Amino acid sequence: MTWTSKSFLEWSAERLAQAGIDSPRLESEILLARGLHSSREDLYRNPDRELGEAERVLSKSFVERRFLREPVAYILGRREFWGLEFQVTPDVLVPRWETEILVEKFLQWTASESSPESLRILDLGTGSGNIAIAVAKELPKSRVTAVDISRSALAIAKANAWVHEVADRVRFVEGDMFACELKTSFHAILSNPPYIEEDQRDSLMPDVRNYEPEQALFGGPDGLACYRQILLQASQHLEENGVLFLEIGNGQVNDVLSLIEGHGGYHAPEVTLDYMGMERVVSAQKKKSHG
Repeated sequence: MTWTSKSFLEWSAERLAQAGIDSPRLESEILLARGLHSSREDLYRNPDRELGEAERVLSKSFVERRFLREPVAYILGRREFWGLEFQVTPDVLVPRWETEILVEKFLQWTASESSPESLRILDLGTGSGNIAIAVAKELPKSRVTAVDISRSALAIAKANAWVHEVADRVRFVEGDMFACELKTSFHAILSNPPYIEEDQRDSLMPDVRNYEPEQALFGGPDGLACYRQILLQASQHLEENGVLFLEIGNGQVNDVLSLIEGHGGYHAPEVTLDYMGMERVVSAQKKKSHG
């Protein structure tokens, strides 16, 4: 049988629909375009283009991997975040659009506050480096320290920093949150920590549960372990009036606000909604110490 772009898309969309994929046609187009080293637009311009044997085998392997619910980002080896393309592997969490809210809120603060031109920024749990690299690109005079407990994740993040030409301004450090040599204090600390509750494991989509790194997903029995860890030490590493920016999970806002208020070292925290109307980011400014 001769396979064309059109016939392959019809087969693959049906195959992915059988696996319960939400957007089988769209994902089929993305996977075939990658297999043919072309664009989705090209698939429509040339629906009768015949697939060579190697192209067919490669594209079919992509579809079968997705049928097993492997995330598209891992199949392609890349994911877009903040308009930048990031290399991703199963060693790192797949960057999500919700985390752009964290970057957006932080950049709004840098524009509105009398913050210094040369900011020192800390990104805790950097993963693919998406947050650290996005803010470094936006703030050319900034210096970013990016921490992760996973050496494999840091290797990916470093590669991404080189690609996006910020490797000279992002320092990568292996360690568990603050348990590493940070060398300086920071004007802002950003983090998208693991925040899923352990007992939610079975309710996660298989794309997440079976493929993404556990240590980047789960935040202990109540999902709050990393927030407690961060709040225990963050203020010691923040400059006077420095700000902490945290991404949070659905339904966690009151618990995280209580942790911040219970600490006592921050002004009243702010909550930022994502585009779906969910509470997504909590930010809190460190109080000025007296005496």
